[in-house]
Amino acid sequence: MIAYDFVAASIDSLDELQTELIVLPFFSDERPLSGAAGLIDWRLCGALSRKLMAGYLDGHFGEKGMVAGPPKLRAEGLLLFGLGPSSAFDRRVAERACALVTDALGQSKVTTAAVALPGRSLGLVPALQAMQLWLSVGPDDETLEEISIIERAEEHRALASLFDGLRRQAESPLD
Repeated sequence: MIAYDFVAASIDSLDELQTELIVLPFFSDERPLSGAAGLIDWRLCGALSRKLMAGYLDGHFGEKGMVAGPPKLRAEGLLLFGLGPSSAFDRRVAERACALVTDALGQSKVTTAAVALPGRSLGLVPALQAMQLWLSVGPDDETLEEISIIERAEEHRALASLFDGLRRQAESPLD
């Protein structure tokens, strides 16, 4: 079973985060990068933005780009994941993005990962709904042991209560 925890979307928290892979979804029309991708780009002095400007990535839906673990972070790598144009983002796109990210995590064979949920960088989906979508298609790979969800600190309580409810439901003797 995969253990989940929450990491604040802040420079200090991301600096302290120790994981194998950080997944950063971004939109093709999201410039500058925002959310967790924007914070990490800022920490890396614009290195991600330079890759985008140089044309290495454009953010079309399903595009994936790996960046080796930068020395300023305690991660072995960054996975940039394209979400396409923000105007086309809806529940169906969010579900497909979550499924593709989980596939990429399975292929990567990492045991720990941190994930910024698709659509959260621009606030196009509420945190609770994004987490529910993620869990509906989320990874079941036996290799993956821990996922840290990168989210604004004020959303952590609601997300934790979702997990508490799921745990109580699973333990219910009425099933």
